[in-house]
Amino acid sequence: MYGSSRRLRGLVMWRLLGVFCCLGLVIWWAGCRRGPEGGTGGAGRRSGSKVIAVIPKSMGGEFWETVEQGARQAAGELGVEMKWQGPLTETEIAEQNKIIENMVNLGVDGIALAPLNPKAMRKSVETAVEAGIPVVIFDSAVDGNVHSSFVATNNKYGGVLGARHLIELLGGQRRRVMVMRYVQGTASTEARAAGFLETMGEAGMEVVADPYAEDGTVAGAKKTASNTLESFTRDNRLELDGIFACNDRATLGMLDALQDLRKGGVEVDVKFVGFDFTPRLVEALQAGQLDALVVQNPRKMGYLAVKTLVDVLNRKPVESFIDTGVQVATAERLAADEALRKLVGAKP
Repeated sequence: MYGSSRRLRGLVMWRLLGVFCCLGLVIWWAGCRRGPEGGTGGAGRRSGSKVIAVIPKSMGGEFWETVEQGARQAAGELGVEMKWQGPLTETEIAEQNKIIENMVNLGVDGIALAPLNPKAMRKSVETAVEAGIPVVIFDSAVDGNVHSSFVATNNKYGGVLGARHLIELLGGQRRRVMVMRYVQGTASTEARAAGFLETMGEAGMEVVADPYAEDGTVAGAKKTASNTLESFTRDNRLELDGIFACNDRATLGMLDALQDLRKGGVEVDVKFVGFDFTPRLVEALQAGQLDALVVQNPRKMGYLAVKTLVDVLNRKPVESFIDTGVQVATAERLAADEALRKLVGAKP
């Protein structure tokens, strides 16, 4: 009887010990998941470091590669771990929302987001902030006001600059012009188009077309550009005086379409102002194949998006809007301005 009682007490003690061990594991796991300031931390982080997610509009193209360089530079200098993930193309709205959701579930400390659509991304941004994860928006705007800051080019002013330069090239006289838009609903390019159209209207110019690219690729932009240019070709001559394109892919697509017209024997005498820069566009500018590029600073944008997010995490005050700058580049300016050449990667 005594032996049975002793065995029973021993069994109870072992079970209690097992319960305490399990509780200890649960508490330890909760402590590992809890990040600074009571937030949650992503898996695989270095001890004590913050983990942030930077979500671009797409993973491809020179623009976003340059944004990534700036973001990684800031992350390295500020000692945070950065997850860089975005959709493959700039039309995958559902995929970008899924990426935001995944980052929230991972428990990152903060998110910097370049939203594909101001309305479609609003709920995802609000969900992240409700989960205690601050969000900094960059490149394009998002609806609502729960995000901590907006880091971007003044895109409407960029469109105004493009229009003013084109008006100057056209001698200020009433002429026939068109604007090559990008993907409908993209806030940054919509703002550029708006600034361009308002300025052209004030100058009394005749805007004869403002089509959207068929899709988010250069090929899609070229197809739309070719169809539009064909509709303004009469007697083997392009009856347009000026063109403005709203981003790098729209500009590249228009450049290809114009070159195809010339190769086909069509007389093309048009002033062409694009937006953004790539190595090919810079070469085309220097070669006189287009007249100007309105250029922003993607590396600075990526850097400041991360720096601003880290400031928010460290409870430092930040501005509601941070302007990363925009200017007009011409072949003459590239030849004379070393800082501008460095910005766009141009050879002397």
